[in-house]
Amino acid sequence: MWLVQVMKTLGIFEAKTKFAALCEEVARTGLPTLVQKRGRPLVLVTPPPIGLKSERPDIIASLNDWNQSHGRERGDFPPVWELRGGNTRNPLED
Repeated sequence: MWLVQVMKTLGIFEAKTKFAALCEEVARTGLPTLVQKRGRPLVLVTPPPIGLKSERPDIIASLNDWNQSHGRERGDFPPVWELRGGNTRNPLED
């Protein structure tokens, strides 16, 4: 006995209007969906390969790594008022 799975097909308008649901269905079932435009195959929406890393990097760890390599001190930037017309007085002290 042969087991044949028929690939689901959608028109491009329906795929556009239901894109989030289409993606969730493809991810849930693992079956690809063919998107057509005027009856002609356009794209194939498939789940990602099994080995594809889908984890997001830890943003706090990335920030800590950046701070460690660049330093937390931002003293290499001069105050803005020193760059404007040679003014050396801090306008906030007035």
